[in-house]
Amino acid sequence: MKQYIIAIVAGLFVLASCQERNPDLFMDISGVYFNNTTGGMTVVDSLDVTFVYEAEDVVEVPVKVQLLGRTADEERPFGISVHSENAREGIDYELPLQAVLPAGESSVDYIVRLKRTPALKSEKKMLHLRISENEHFGLPVTEIVQVSDTVSVLDYRIYFSDMFTKAPSAWDANLLGEFTQSKFELICRVLDVDPGDFNDSSLMTLARQLYICTEMTAYVQGEVAKKAAGENYDAEAFDPQTGEPLKFTR
Repeated sequence: MKQYIIAIVAGLFVLASCQERNPDLFMDISGVYFNNTTGGMTVVDSLDVTFVYEAEDVVEVPVKVQLLGRTADEERPFGISVHSENAREGIDYELPLQAVLPAGESSVDYIVRLKRTPALKSEKKMLHLRISENEHFGLPVTEIVQVSDTVSVLDYRIYFSDMFTKAPSAWDANLLGEFTQSKFELICRVLDVDPGDFNDSSLMTLARQLYICTEMTAYVQGEVAKKAAGENYDAEAFDPQTGEPLKFTR
């Protein structure tokens, strides 16, 4: 049944664009839904965010809310709720003060601000956003049927962490050794490297990684010497699991 509803709504868009052959029917529709895409026209109902490539401690995630119907001359609030079982508002994330579709606009980005916390090093958190109807907007579309799957357009989930699932694309294990998050973070901090550079081979060249290897090996050796002499040393130069000095070669 929902597939038929979507087909009908799509047909209404076509009618509206063809010299408005049925304007009254189209004007009766006033709804909103999530319209977030990736890789072109594919609609998605979730997003996975990681802080590991971010230099800042806050990431802004735009969640697109789409109008179905005609624009209006005044702004109109839309219904949206955000829930989470393991993230706390104000600590792990911040929400806009208002959920409003501006006057004359057919869509708006509802900006969710994710915040980096120590807990994200070991735990992935999730926000569940849901659109609801109100006095301004109904819910004429609930899901979209695509080639590969059926996607909800009333629910949207944001997963976020400060963890790796795999090594950055430009990381060369022959020069920097086996990838670990501890080594990655130490490099970025000590040498002031932008984390995102490790996903761009044009920036993270072999020559640059050779330089990193040389500098970080010398740095760790210096911290080992400080530790042995009973001086203050950088604990992050040592593996958090084994306590052994980090190695930047195979």
